Amino acid sequence: MTTLAPSHRKLLDDVGTAMRARDARRAAALAQEGLTSGFRHPLLLKARAIGYVEQGMHEAALADFRLAAELSLPEAAIQGAIGASLVKLARYDEAIEAYRAAVALQPNSAALQCRLGQAYEMVQDLVKARQSHLRALEFAPDNAEVLGRLAFLAARSGSWDDARAYAERALASDGSHFTAHLVIATADTEEGAYDAAEQRLLMLLADQNMSSNNRFLAVGRLGDLRDRQNRFVEAMAAFAASKVECRKLYPARLTPDGLTLSETVALMTTHFERMPSLSAPEKIPASSGAATHFFLLGFPRSGTTLLEQVLANNPHIVTLEERDPARDAVLAFMPKSRRLRALAEASEETLDEHRKRYWQNVRKLGVEPANRIFVDKGPIYTVNIPVLTRLFPRAKFVFAIRDPRDVVFSCFRRRFGVNPTSYEFLTLEGTARFYAAVMRLAEIYREKIALDVFEVRHEALVDDFDGQTRALCDFMGLAWDEAMRRFSERSKIGAISTVSGSQIARGLNREGFGQWRRYAEQMAPILPILQPWVAKFGYSPE
Repeated sequence: MTTLAPSHRKLLDDVGTAMRARDARRAAALAQEGLTSGFRHPLLLKARAIGYVEQGMHEAALADFRLAAELSLPEAAIQGAIGASLVKLARYDEAIEAYRAAVALQPNSAALQCRLGQAYEMVQDLVKARQSHLRALEFAPDNAEVLGRLAFLAARSGSWDDARAYAERALASDGSHFTAHLVIATADTEEGAYDAAEQRLLMLLADQNMSSNNRFLAVGRLGDLRDRQNRFVEAMAAFAASKVECRKLYPARLTPDGLTLSETVALMTTHFERMPSLSAPEKIPASSGAATHFFLLGFPRSGTTLLEQVLANNPHIVTLEERDPARDAVLAFMPKSRRLRALAEASEETLDEHRKRYWQNVRKLGVEPANRIFVDKGPIYTVNIPVLTRLFPRAKFVFAIRDPRDVVFSCFRRRFGVNPTSYEFLTLEGTARFYAAVMRLAEIYREKIALDVFEVRHEALVDDFDGQTRALCDFMGLAWDEAMRRFSERSKIGAISTVSGSQIARGLNREGFGQWRRYAEQMAPILPILQPWVAKFGYSPE
């Protein structure tokens, strides 16, 4: 054991005293002095990392926390801090690994179990999220935050009795718990208790100190209530105000390439408009994953979740819901022209490395595609078709279509976790222009690339479920199975990760048809943007 110099012992004592006093600035300043002098110690690295966190410098904090972990014995607190930094950096899969390591070191920590559950929520793995929160509840049965998360997850799946029960337990522990109040207001709205929902939401919104994130959620939920009350002018105003709050939280949401997604779409459109049509490859590599490989895409809120749930109930199919296992390949080849040329010129060896990583990611996410029909669902995969077809030329595409006006209205009114895609939905006009741009890009891809595509119209699927699903099964080369009719059962176990969960739980219904008509006056300025796609997809202009 190394003997510390008296000056180093004093420094560690001073840093420890500052940290116990929650004086992060002083602790970080002292730690910086010691580290600059060449004295490396886990406590100093942790103190400086905490200082970086206070300044929002999460990359620097992550580096120090990781170095502290290397220099010390395994410690749950450090792994938890690494997980928190990764969450701030939106590197959620890595955060899950860090929190799992922390939980392995301290399995009876309700806080760590809860954070692991929240990280699973960020990647939309709601089954594992619920399992983690239930484990947290074993160690802290009255913890309002854990109960609030369980209430939220139950609401996501439309399990209103469970949602209320968890929320009421959370409020018994903490009467001001925001998520619990919001869940009860949501349940009241869904069950027709509009006066109770309004009273609770207005109570929440009266708090002048409410965070922008909570106001974003509460104002949006008030919009949902006004919609149910047929107060459409007020509803649209609430949806718009909700997005204003969201914009405060996220200035410019960029892709990893430094571009917004709409800028990426514009670059891809320009590039492929100038390209000659591409013929199918002479040699098609054998798949190392599924027996048959499909991508389910279209646009958010176009019916992809319903389709995925229907297909997932066929015993011959296994699905993956919006986890983007091809992300590394997309980052490597898109969107700048230099990278697109690299995609066209990539060797089979390079492409095969990306294929292997894709299937590794699929299996890492808990899906085994071997000898099954594999469906990888991602509504915005539409933008990435060139990479997907280059990697998997045998793959086929299922393209979901819904009335463009309903799609755009739904994208604007819903409260998504903000990412490069949903950032485009912060204004009604921006949503419409982004939809039109993505549809135009998809049209160009189909003109230039040999694609095997089957279109499914959402409205037709609802009105003629058996006929549409049988036709889809024929395209996919498998037998139709009556279990596909029981798709809504999956929502009861929290298996649906998107905001469509509670809607899917209600089964087939026409309630989403023509919702835009109630807001025709407010949507009038953007209808000309959508009209070409309304006509192309065969919807009535009225």
